[in-house]
Amino acid sequence: MTSLANRRSAILLFSLPDCLHSHRTRLVIKEKEISAELHEIDLSNISEEIKFISPYDDFPTLVDRELVLQNSRVIIEYLDERFPHPPLLPVDPVQRAKFRLALDTIEHQWYPEFEKAYKNGKLDDQFIANISAYFLEIIPLITDGFFMSDDFGLVDCSLAPLLWRIKALGIDISENKKVIDDYSDRIFNKESFQASLTETEKDM
Repeated sequence: MTSLANRRSAILLFSLPDCLHSHRTRLVIKEKEISAELHEIDLSNISEEIKFISPYDDFPTLVDRELVLQNSRVIIEYLDERFPHPPLLPVDPVQRAKFRLALDTIEHQWYPEFEKAYKNGKLDDQFIANISAYFLEIIPLITDGFFMSDDFGLVDCSLAPLLWRIKALGIDISENKKVIDDYSDRIFNKESFQASLTETEKDM
């Protein structure tokens, strides 16, 4: 890797090859067609230069000039404001608040629960029951397009990594299988989603 000190004029993203938070961050970058250098991190072999940028091995880490961000929620909202087209959060403050509540649920409930439930290539039955109930609850919000919108947004970017991993395990997560499958296909068929996948994620 060329010295990062010489590349601070570019946006740099350091992400893990199989991480929900890293995946959604890469997806936002690809959806917005941001010119960024993406660096895949091997936690067993982190250079001193990257350790200087992210001393606590907290990934994803985004570097934009002198700004260093290490929280995926902060990163994706920063990118949405820094690169406003296409917008991934609604303009209306009420809708925006609803999106942020959904984001909060996904990242603080479902991401940790998935990581806890995923062992030896399988998900435990309780998680499958819980996530099925969640998707049953949001069925009306994703039936006709994307989450509460005709347009792809940050909530979709955050649900996509979960759906990809669940589908890769061959699990049907709701009795409304067609609605979930159609919603998943709308996301998975997007060029930005395919471009966001690491080799590890493609091989799931």
